[in-house]
Amino acid sequence: MSRETRTTPTGATRMRIRAGTAALALVLAAGCETGLNLNNPNAPTQETALSSIDGIVATELGMQDQFAASVLSYVRAPALVTDEWGTASKALAADQSLFSGDAIDASYGVVADPYYNTYRIARTADVIIGAVPKLGGLSAGFAAGLTANAKLFKAMALGMAAQQYERLPIDASPAGGTPVPRAQVFTEVIRLLESARADVANVTDAELSGFTTRALSPGVDLRNTIDAMLARYYLITGQYQQAFDAAGRVNLAKTSLLSYPGTEINPIYNYSVVAGYVAPLRSWARAAKPGDKRVPFWVDTLATPPNGNPPTLQLVPFNMFGHRNDPFPLYVPGEMRLIRAEALMRLPDAAANLQAAIDLINAEREEVPTATTPGAGFAKADSLTTADLPNPDAVLTRIAYERRFELFSQGLRWEDIRRFAGLAGGVAKASFLPMPQAECTTNPNAGC
Repeated sequence: MSRETRTTPTGATRMRIRAGTAALALVLAAGCETGLNLNNPNAPTQETALSSIDGIVATELGMQDQFAASVLSYVRAPALVTDEWGTASKALAADQSLFSGDAIDASYGVVADPYYNTYRIARTADVIIGAVPKLGGLSAGFAAGLTANAKLFKAMALGMAAQQYERLPIDASPAGGTPVPRAQVFTEVIRLLESARADVANVTDAELSGFTTRALSPGVDLRNTIDAMLARYYLITGQYQQAFDAAGRVNLAKTSLLSYPGTEINPIYNYSVVAGYVAPLRSWARAAKPGDKRVPFWVDTLATPPNGNPPTLQLVPFNMFGHRNDPFPLYVPGEMRLIRAEALMRLPDAAANLQAAIDLINAEREEVPTATTPGAGFAKADSLTTADLPNPDAVLTRIAYERRFELFSQGLRWEDIRRFAGLAGGVAKASFLPMPQAECTTNPNAGC
């Protein structure tokens, strides 16, 4: 375990265990261990734990809790190396190095956490995918839900990691796989998502209801999240027609949220408010157009700011994620509209699609914020026209701006700066995270 991870008040990589069953002892890793702990003499074997419906349901819930507990690791580095977060006066050296652009120590937890959290989630998903066909007593709908959701969460974990590392293993085995270029990881992400979509394509909502009520985390929408992630990763990989189509299938009236009920704590709140290590940059808030309601949705510009590091650094507290039980959105409606608009501008007939893309941007700008989703809240009178955005480059520049405020602290800004290049209005302080030092030491296939 790195010296950094020890200093967080409740552990940045702490796993939230919702069901205290023997199955979770097999699939929930804690601290900085790199593999599934299958040799606990006080726990039943993996086969025994997953030979019952209760066991596999607990494992499925545990996998989702693993991802929910890992949210900080997926957004922390992307926010610090771009223009989203700054370091508070008591920030860790790891956070300071990312924010300042100094050399990143590969032994830091900020480097290791996304990597090892991803493979904990992926291994748990693999266990579920392998166990479902062997388990009797499951309806076709229940089995489809378990399998599709495991593929979804594995894909989301790999996709978030591939935005931070230049090379990653696709093999999630405890022995450690051989890293491949992240383009291959994104290909695997899309394969998993399309497979998950196929799993539930011919299953009705009624047939899925047993899985949904018993094994799906409250607030998560399975079908819409699969399509939203397909849209996201088709866009990242330059498959624009597929991105446009997938985003169009998402029901924008529905949300998909990771929840932190009761005594559970949103890890971003824990790290920023409780630990006091990081906070949003005031410069991010000031860069928004006047009247943009996404600023007060994400941050509280009227509250007493945290002390920055250095002292001249101006920070603002979180609003969303500023409370212990605030949920984390797996996607927001505006992202889907912006994906469709961007896809139109990157397809061969971009000029012919100019008005359609502007219409999508205006629809995104007119969204009204809710308790859990951002919205700029502009009136139709403020709509953009072809006079404002006369060509595809102007539209892409506007989309990059909208994504900056629509998707604040979602872990996507680093990838946006890469994809939009100079149109994004920002520069990343690092290209990628290095391979974690522990992986270089223990995995002979790491290629460090």
